[in-house]
Amino acid sequence: MKPLHLAMQAFGSYGSRTEVDFTKLNQNLFLITGDTGSGKTTIFDAVVFALYGEASSEGNKKDGAELQSQYAGPDVQPFVELTFLEGEEEYTVRRAPRHLRAKSRGTGQIYENESVSLLMPDGSDYSRSIKETDAKLEEIVGLTKQQFMQVGMIAQGEFMELLRAKTEDKKVIFRKLFNTELYQKIVEELFRRRRAKADAVEQIRTVWRTECAHAAVNDDYEDAADFRALQERILKGDKLAVTDMEAFCEQLDKACRHLRQQEETARKESTLQGELRDKARDALTMAQTLAGLYVQLTEARRELAECAAREPEMSAARE
Repeated sequence: MKPLHLAMQAFGSYGSRTEVDFTKLNQNLFLITGDTGSGKTTIFDAVVFALYGEASSEGNKKDGAELQSQYAGPDVQPFVELTFLEGEEEYTVRRAPRHLRAKSRGTGQIYENESVSLLMPDGSDYSRSIKETDAKLEEIVGLTKQQFMQVGMIAQGEFMELLRAKTEDKKVIFRKLFNTELYQKIVEELFRRRRAKADAVEQIRTVWRTECAHAAVNDDYEDAADFRALQERILKGDKLAVTDMEAFCEQLDKACRHLRQQEETARKESTLQGELRDKARDALTMAQTLAGLYVQLTEARRELAECAAREPEMSAARE
């Protein structure tokens, strides 16, 4: 924020209208000097009041009727008008504090509420409530009043507050001052992505260890001892090393090949035993058939022998 022009009336120690043209100074850094009570702090108060609605001092916050000048009558309206640059855009803010004024009718005085108006770079009047206008000004300047007092307008030794501020507070101030919020957002986004990836990796580790615990090999597997030792290291280790995961995958692949070989051997053996079973079944069926026929043959032979024994009797009977 670069001030261009400041006008004050019935404000602080300035009873009559007083103007400060900062463009005549032709420099970015300048010093306000003068005797005690000459109105140096009032200039600070006016600039900060125009932007934030309070006087500049953090230790003695003045607002409202306290800012009304004692050197002007109640018929003179107190106000501060500040024209400033933010970037290449020019803004004008006019603010009147809460003050006493003469009654329109009769005698005596009444309080007039605070008012504020903001002229935008395009010439439009930002007519809003005081709260909304204050928020808009803070958005334009990019600093809170406390931050502005620490880096933009340092009055009466309050620079020590910046020097004594916490590291995190300084980071926020300088980040806004030098417009480095974008880089902070990049850092935060990268941190968010890193945390998301870390969560995904942790889920993968959990699934990996669960599946690893389910794996098992028989004692006839030639690398069964190495397989189980690696499995135990993965399940009991604090960290899951990529090398262990790759080694275990190789062991799983080798164990699967071993199981496929056993499966092929078992399938061939099953086929052979099936053929033997079929042959035995056919032989059994044939044997059972032959056994039945043999029983029939034995019975027929017995009956034939009986018939042969009775043949003389039957011949005699026939004759």
